[in-house]
This record gives sequence, structure tokens and C-alpha cells, in this order.
Amino acid sequence: MAERFKFTQRRVQEIAIPEPRDGKQARKEYHDLEQPRLVLRVSSTGTKSFAVLKKDQAGKSRRITIGQFPEITVSDARTKAGKILADIHSGIDPMEQKRVQRARSLSLKQLFELYIQNHDLKPVTIMDYRKKMLWGFSDWLHQPASKIGEDMVLSRHNKLTSQGKTTTNGAFRTLRAVLNYAKATGAIESNPVSILSAARLWHKNNRKNNLIQSHQLKEWIEAVHELEIEAHRVAYLIMLYMGFRIMETYSLEWKDVDLNNELIIQRDTKNGTDHELPIPSVIVPIIAHLKQNTEQCLEKGEKMPAHLFFSPKNPATHYTMPRKPTDRINDRISFTFNPHMTRHTFTTIAEAVGIPKTMIDRLTNHTNTNDVTGGYIHTETETLREAINKIAAYIQAKITSEEKVVKLYG
Repeated sequence: MAERFKFTQRRVQEIAIPEPRDGKQARKEYHDLEQPRLVLRVSSTGTKSFAVLKKDQAGKSRRITIGQFPEITVSDARTKAGKILADIHSGIDPMEQKRVQRARSLSLKQLFELYIQNHDLKPVTIMDYRKKMLWGFSDWLHQPASKIGEDMVLSRHNKLTSQGKTTTNGAFRTLRAVLNYAKATGAIESNPVSILSAARLWHKNNRKNNLIQSHQLKEWIEAVHELEIEAHRVAYLIMLYMGFRIMETYSLEWKDVDLNNELIIQRDTKNGTDHELPIPSVIVPIIAHLKQNTEQCLEKGEKMPAHLFFSPKNPATHYTMPRKPTDRINDRISFTFNPHMTRHTFTTIAEAVGIPKTMIDRLTNHTNTNDVTGGYIHTETETLREAINKIAAYIQAKITSEEKVVKLYG
């Protein structure tokens, strides 16, 4: 049974430290006669800590730590114990209060890192979020998120708007996501970014020409064909003819390319699934040509690089965002191009040639979580092959000039 005596500074100071038992830590507890629920735990490590032992309204025994002696005096310990017991009697959970207090002290940077840690995000997405947070809120990162108010949001929104409306929207969407997580975990009571919706301050994104027009396909493919690096030529054509996303194209591996059966598997795509798709017949030769050239360039004993579009500087990795090739294409064409346009062009052509939406979703690996009927439709590979070759035929027809198709490889 725990020893009971009236706690005083001197008596607590004089309590002997217990010896470890069998090499393990030993502890001994003492109860205060003046405040019976106040206990002192003395450990063989030399620590003396105050706590309250009490059953809550549900009958569950609770141990709420107050603090260590001598930082917490006996008098302070009794006062804090009384406050804790009063809270428990009123139905207040002291442990939950402590958790909330800790959460409320977390900085915006700490919450951002927790958000990243607890969400399944792609590396490129994480990098994008970091850039947006640093661009818009670098001076807020080290202060508690609970201190960020609506007035701060409005002031910063006004300041950033002068530097770019679209970029401002992106920065505040990232901040909103982090603070929604903070609210859900109790770090803040409400999300101050909500004021932008209430005041209708989100900027309208001006839609740009987001696809390659039919009459522009010929000059675009000619510009792609003039790129010096074959890997980029092949990557851009895959993006157009198969509707692949940029980084899901550049991260393709040879083990997932079946040239015999004309199939490609994309691994761990944006929606978290693998995506198998037939290769349009017209671009099978250009992929085979890339593979042949890569094999011929290998030194004796060297292994084939894993990625189709490996980086020469580090063959274990692949090219990332193709900015320089995009710039070179733009130097040769009469309109402004960005790689995202290839996917929009693919889906627009698919619709133009009469491919049903359910099949377009299957071709582009869009999930149909809200479409119950679509969930029962399992499109066969050969049906997809027919559809994707139909899209390729449309492109080929548009780039034909004087009965001669623009050369895709060679």
C-alpha cells in the first residue's frame, strides 16, 4: 500500500530514490493527506512527479500528470489538483484539454508536415505544396496556426493578388487544405480561409486554350520531330496518342511495356491504381526504335536502364518536367503549347470520333465513383484497342499533307 503523509517541500525533497529491481526501473508512490487524490511518484531514475488519481463520470480511473518536483512546488501541485478534480466533476476531460492545448500550440509548419505525413500524396504534389506555402506564407510558418485570423487572410490575399491571381488561388487552396486538417485535429476552432468564400474573393481562373486544335496538329508534330533528344520525341507522342499525364509518361519503365502484345501498364497513377492500355499501332514502331537505340548505346556489361526516359546524368532516375523541350516546341509553332494540352486534346478527339464517355474515362483512367452503372462496365482490351486506334487515325488524317503522313520516327 502506498505511504500516506502530508506533503511538504522538505519531506518530498528528503524522500529516498528507490533502487532499480533486476536491472529494471523501480517506482514508489505516496499519497498526500491534505489532498488525498494528489499522489507523488518517485522513480529510480531520480524523477519525482505529481499526479491526480480520480475516476471520471464513466467510472474509469484516470491519472493526470501535473508536473515534476521541484519545478512544481507542493503548494502548486495541490492547487492544480483541485482544479483538475473540479473539471472532472463538471464533466471536463483534463487529458483532452491537454491534447487541445498542445494542438493549439502547433505552428503552421508543424501542421503542414503532419498534413503531408498523414495524406497519401505524390512526391510531385508534395513539392508543389511546399513551393506554394513558401511563396505565400513563409513568414507565418513558425507561428501557431491558431493565431492566423480572418483579417490576416484578407490582408495577405490582397497582397498576393497583385503578384498573380491564379498563383494566389493555388497558394490559398493549399493553406485551406492544411487548416481544414488543423481544424479536424483540434488545432484550430475554425478555418480562417473560409472568409474568402464568404466574401466571394476567390479569383476566377481565365480558361486558356487548353488543347491543340485540329489544324495545329501537323505543325506541332513536326516541331516534336525536330527535338534533338529521341526520348522527348517519343514521350510527347505517347502523351498525345495515349492521353497520358506528363509525369506518368516520364516515369514509365521498360518492364511495363509489352511491344509484342502492344500494351503499356502505368504504375501507381494519380488515382492510386495501375492502368493497362493498348498502344496505338502507329506509335509502336517509335517505342521499339527507342528501345533498340538505347540497347545499342549500352557499353558491354551495362544493364538496360529501368525507365524509357532515363536521365543520362543519372540512369537510375528519369527526366522530370520537360521545360526545355517544351520551349523548343514553342519556338517552332504558331501557338503557345504546354504539355497538359496533349491530354485535353486526346479526350477532345475521343469525343469527336464518337467514343462513349464511359470508354473515354477508361482510356484516361478516370474513376467513376459516382457512376453506379459505369462501375459495372468492364471494357475489354480489344475494345479499348479499337477505340485508341480510332483516335490515332483521326490524328493521322489531320497531319496528312499531299497524301503523305508526317514522319513520326526514323
